[in-house]
Amino acid sequence: MSDSIQIKVADSHLYPGCAVRIAHLPEPARGAAAIVEFADGSGARATCNLRAHDELELTVDGYATQKRHPVDARHWLLLAVDATHNSWRVKRRLP
Repeated sequence: MSDSIQIKVADSHLYPGCAVRIAHLPEPARGAAAIVEFADGSGARATCNLRAHDELELTVDGYATQKRHPVDARHWLLLAVDATHNSWRVKRRLP
């Protein structure tokens, strides 16, 4: 997955309000493979879809934190924080 989107999370897991950095975005209405890097050094595979200009759906596979706490696969809605679309915040968990 060398062409995967790199997503950096400011914590060991995602939750509403969590800060996220994304270097470049997927094409609108297309799923893109992603690698999520968490602040504790753990990581997970994911898929992201740009829903609107400032909304991104992120589906993260299950993973384990560095302290070996399992985290189930989850689906999230992220909102852009700035006009460059490099900074995002998790708005809420999606069903």
